Amino acid sequence: MTITQILALMLLSTCAPASYALVTYRCGVPDTPVIKATCLVRDVILGTVADIEDASFSIDMRYVALTMVGGFIPDFTRQLARQFPQVQDLTVDAMGIRKMYIWSNLEQLSARNNSIRALDFASIGVEHRLRSLRLDDNELSSVPLFGQSFNELKYLSLEGNRLEQVALDSFTGLGQLQSLSLARNGLIVVEPTTRAPARPIHQGVQLLKLKHLSLASNRLITVNISGWEMPSLVSLDLSNNDLYLLLDEAHQLGQFGALLEVSYAGNDWQCGWLSEAQLMLRKRGIAVKDQDPAARCDREQMQSLNGICCYERALELSDKDPFGSRWEQLSELRRRYELVQYSYDQVEDADLNLITERGHDLRGQLMGSVAQDQDEIKRELARLRHALHTETAQLERLEERIERAGIELGQSIDELHERAVRPKPTLDAVRQQTIGDSIERIKTSIESLRRKVQNYVYETSERDKRIRRYGERIDHLEDQLAEAQQLENSLHRRAGDLKARVDDAYRVIEEVIPRNSEEMYDRVRASRFGAYSYQMRRRG
Repeated sequence: MTITQILALMLLSTCAPASYALVTYRCGVPDTPVIKATCLVRDVILGTVADIEDASFSIDMRYVALTMVGGFIPDFTRQLARQFPQVQDLTVDAMGIRKMYIWSNLEQLSARNNSIRALDFASIGVEHRLRSLRLDDNELSSVPLFGQSFNELKYLSLEGNRLEQVALDSFTGLGQLQSLSLARNGLIVVEPTTRAPARPIHQGVQLLKLKHLSLASNRLITVNISGWEMPSLVSLDLSNNDLYLLLDEAHQLGQFGALLEVSYAGNDWQCGWLSEAQLMLRKRGIAVKDQDPAARCDREQMQSLNGICCYERALELSDKDPFGSRWEQLSELRRRYELVQYSYDQVEDADLNLITERGHDLRGQLMGSVAQDQDEIKRELARLRHALHTETAQLERLEERIERAGIELGQSIDELHERAVRPKPTLDAVRQQTIGDSIERIKTSIESLRRKVQNYVYETSERDKRIRRYGERIDHLEDQLAEAQQLENSLHRRAGDLKARVDDAYRVIEEVIPRNSEEMYDRVRASRFGAYSYQMRRRG
């Protein structure tokens, strides 16, 4: 929420007539509530402690979910929370909150797109029922101290805050935590434990029920995962950082026994480490959910391994630091940037405090001349706008100077990096020789394949000729078979004619031989079965 919006809201709250000091907010029902018993309250403006004391909420006890829209509550206090004893699901997105109180009865809280810098919890030792907490896009610079009172918290999102260093042991008290997102924070360091003089550097961390972890879109260069004990981890998102490897070894990803998917595109991986990591991922059957655009590998002169860009060689550091005094300049620039950020925060806090004080003064002068008060308010607003504009212009000019210095330092670093990783001529000569041998072998293979193709074409032609000759011979044999068939049919017809003649001859003979000659008649009859000619020859 901008300063202009804050000023407008403060004027609305301070210029209200005295007869309307007690403000009552009533429930409305959203069009599509996530929870059926949801109360929707619009335009809640509680800029001061007095406003909170004068506010009244008429909320039916049957409503367990409360959503506030389009208001301004810079400090969501314990006193305000007492007005919602039955509320279990609270949504206060984009309400200008800078400090948030979380009471023990809450089960789900969404406070995204605010300016939260600090959280306040119920008394120490009180068990919280909170299961889901979304604090995306706020101004947290450190992980809240959850302690041991949030044993039911399963979902925690701290995306888009100002976390630069995170120790994972800050979440070990959350025994049921299943999903943790630290994306878009500008993280530089993620360590297993908080550094302390008496604590080992490589001490591990246990998050036994964590299933989903996102460190995407930060500024991580390397992360030591060797001490992470996360046996339930299913998905890990490391995309869009500056990572070149994970300490210790690539096979350390294999320690996550339940891991099913990984996202790691958009980094500056070292090709040797990346190759080992991809081999382990394929062996474990772990799915890779993203890839780098091919244009990025070409643009940044990187290699591509299975769709992931990487540098062929990492920077080799010698005994002499190649960056020399540039590190001191970088540290000085960083210190100046932090001072500028701190000054800006101080100016913003001072302006808000001045606005609040001015609001109290105006409220005390409501009984005086309204016109005079309005003129004073306008002059004060003009002065504040002018001061804010001046501070903004100075910050922009300083930011430009820092950016120019950073660009110059980056160019110097790139030149030194190019010199440090420039390939040796001997390696290039070996590579050229290897490529030449490979080309010769490919040419020999192509020539051998060409000869085999020619022989195959010749053999195929000869085979086609033989098949044509066999076809001609088959046609000739078929013609001969047809002629033989015709001859057989002709012989059958001739045999039929002869049989008819023989039958006629038998009838004539039977008629000529007298009936009283039994022996002669029997011989003639027997001849009907093939013995006639034999008997006649015997008789002759």
